[in-house]
Amino acid sequence: VYTYELSPFCTEATNLLDNIGVGYKKVSLGREWIPGLIANPAKRAALLEITGQSSLPNVFIGGTSIGGLYSGKPGIVPALEKGVFMDMVEDAKRSM
Repeated sequence: VYTYELSPFCTEATNLLDNIGVGYKKVSLGREWIPGLIANPAKRAALLEITGQSSLPNVFIGGTSIGGLYSGKPGIVPALEKGVFMDMVEDAKRSM
C-alpha cells in the first residue's frame, strides 16, 4: 500500500485492511502530496507510469494495482462490495 502519512484516504484504507485482517506492507511517500513534503517524487511518478494512477493510496495485491480506496481497478471498497476482494487476496497468497 503506497501512502501519504497525513492523507485521510490512506489512513482509512490501512485501517480497513487492519479491520478485515489483511496484512500489507506500507510504503510512505512522505507526509503529504504537497511539493516539498513528498519524500520520493520519483516513486509517485513511477506509480503513474506503471498503473496510470498517481493518487494515493495505491493498493497492490500480488503485484497488481487494484487502485485506491474507492476507485481504481476496482479499488478496495468496490472489490469488497462485489465480494471479490478476499478472493483476490487468497489468489495472490496461493501464487506466492
